[in-house]
Amino acid sequence: MIFYAGTWTFPAFYHVTEIYNTSIVFVALGILFINNVNLIKKIKEKDIMLLVLAAALVIALVNLFVIGSNKGCILILTDFLLVMYLAQNIVLSDIQKKTLEIFFLVMFASWFVYDRAFFYNANTGATVTVFTLLGGYILLEKLCLKKEIYGFFIVIALLRTVSLVLWHLARGAFLALFVFLIFYYIVPKKLWDKKMFRRAVTAFSVFGSLLFVAAYVGMSKLGSNPKMPFFYKNVFSGREQIWQEVWELFVTMPFTGIGSGRALKSFFEYNIHNSMYDILAVHGIIVFVLSICLILVTMFKAGDAAVKKRESFCAFVAVTAIFFESFIDMDLMWADYSPLLLFLLYEAFDGAAKADPGNAGSVRRIANERK
Repeated sequence: MIFYAGTWTFPAFYHVTEIYNTSIVFVALGILFINNVNLIKKIKEKDIMLLVLAAALVIALVNLFVIGSNKGCILILTDFLLVMYLAQNIVLSDIQKKTLEIFFLVMFASWFVYDRAFFYNANTGATVTVFTLLGGYILLEKLCLKKEIYGFFIVIALLRTVSLVLWHLARGAFLALFVFLIFYYIVPKKLWDKKMFRRAVTAFSVFGSLLFVAAYVGMSKLGSNPKMPFFYKNVFSGREQIWQEVWELFVTMPFTGIGSGRALKSFFEYNIHNSMYDILAVHGIIVFVLSICLILVTMFKAGDAAVKKRESFCAFVAVTAIFFESFIDMDLMWADYSPLLLFLLYEAFDGAAKADPGNAGSVRRIANERK
């Protein structure tokens, strides 16, 4: 909480700690892992997902040594996969849970009142506004369940967020917000209650990321490049060149991946702008397959738990929207957003607590005792 609040409240803090963010998050996740996962018991029980997690990280690290790449990028993958694994294993008290819900709503309120985007950059400022709104939505939904009048604050929050996103011309942030609103308010709940539908949406949010890369690069070669409405930017504004260049490198070493720290001709920094493509290109096919297994299993289970409770369903849809946003950016795997991603996934899994309405934390406490 201190790290997240410092990062997105005080720009000076962000600019000093930015180069250490993956390490800071890794330490925090490591502590959560030690406190919540009985490693010996998990190994004896042959926890498949723990084995998948370990295998993915070991192979990824070996690959980096084999190709002589920078080793720091292993922390990016480690943080992300740890979030995926820990989401269904951590146990929070009711006070801790409520504190986090209040915290993310307060974080959004601070951006609602004072837009700090230009102290970071316009895209980042818009994205953190949308993401903190998604985090704050959990408490807002709970308040609405008690009194419908609180829905007024949701409307005001959405109007303010949309205006900021359009003001900063942030396509990724707009995509996340748009997908969230469509899935949460337009798609019928009866559809979400169907396991096959949830599975299909989740699978597309993952594999669709790579399909989008292929389609986008292919369309860019047709010669037309129209302006996007509202954003005053061309449809093809450079990502197609990055993705094409990365692909040409990747096909020369598909099993080890191309690693990190490469100098790209198409962009001034090594940023692939697509989370799933980043895992594939940087770490190779084997690590990608293992990572996808962990991601899909986690998201499938989260969806099954989430449909049982309104605020948990809200959290699941929010995470799904962030996956869709990762079609064109790396925010899903950016350490600065890891606390929010873990919080939303935890809230999604907390839907299983409805199995015992009289004791909201019973399922998690029982799970913890069994460890």
